[in-house]
Amino acid sequence: MIKFFQLRIYLFFISLLLPNSKVFSENNLITAPSGVHELTLYLMPTLHPLDWESPSALYKSMRSCYIKTIGRPDNYLLGHVAVGLKTSLLSKPLLTAQTSGSLKEKLDLIFKKKVGYAIIGAPLQGRIETEAELRHKLHVYAKRKKLTFVRYQISEKAAQRILDFMKRYSGKMNDKYAPSDFYGGAFWPRFHHEGSGCSAFGVALLDLVNLIQPENEEWELNVKIPMHLIGGEYNNNKRVKYSTLRSTDKWYEGNGKVNEDYVVYSVYEPSIMFDWVMKKRQEQDGEYNAVEENGIPGVMVDMSNVVFDETEPFFMPRTEPNLFINHYLEKIKLSEER
Repeated sequence: MIKFFQLRIYLFFISLLLPNSKVFSENNLITAPSGVHELTLYLMPTLHPLDWESPSALYKSMRSCYIKTIGRPDNYLLGHVAVGLKTSLLSKPLLTAQTSGSLKEKLDLIFKKKVGYAIIGAPLQGRIETEAELRHKLHVYAKRKKLTFVRYQISEKAAQRILDFMKRYSGKMNDKYAPSDFYGGAFWPRFHHEGSGCSAFGVALLDLVNLIQPENEEWELNVKIPMHLIGGEYNNNKRVKYSTLRSTDKWYEGNGKVNEDYVVYSVYEPSIMFDWVMKKRQEQDGEYNAVEENGIPGVMVDMSNVVFDETEPFFMPRTEPNLFINHYLEKIKLSEER
């Protein structure tokens, strides 16, 4: 009975369910008029707030969030970010997102290997979500009033660069894998051979065409995960007890060694991004204009005159080592040698 209860609680790490046939909006399929280029980040928060104040607070809020939403279908338990690109360069608008792939892989890591908080940074199987899946989920989240968006008016050159990047990101980096075949919270998709999390994928597209503003730092959440909360192959196959997660009341503090005493974890948090947009709508600062799409509240900003370095490579080397990424790259290297 206890094990079954733990199973139900720890399924909060599973972020996708299969969609049904409902759609978001057929208007989204209309070809963009000549000269129109718009990049949109659709933001879906968790259905109940997560508390990142400490490892124990995160555990308890995750547990509460899952219990309260256990009967809700079509639920991204950790929130989600989808990307829309409407441009006259395409025959119809693009709707896409990076997501995880294998449910079994997550369950094995959580229950068999007991990797603890390594689950939020560990590289997993990934895939590009289909348009049908996303239109359905956006429709559901809109009805829940848990959907907003930030829309950027961009130049044609920016739209083309984004399209070129997406093609490279979803293309094979060797004979076996594409970056989009991998999902994980430690990835930054503009680094060589790395996959992405859902929010990092959207923000990386902004970075690609110089759209990230200093205020966007508010979207990012940073913590140092103590090594004793990381298990599995990332920490000598250590098995992290659930009681340890519940009782650890501080993220790592001090001057220890990175990737030995702690692991840096940074994420663009969908719920924080959602709240940021709703705040911008209220501020009416003249830069971000409050707009609606099919009754969905959002903001729009004109970035069509922003210039960017057209010669900058799509993918760059990672300069700071990361425990999760090191293991991932080693596996990719071994795979290429076989």
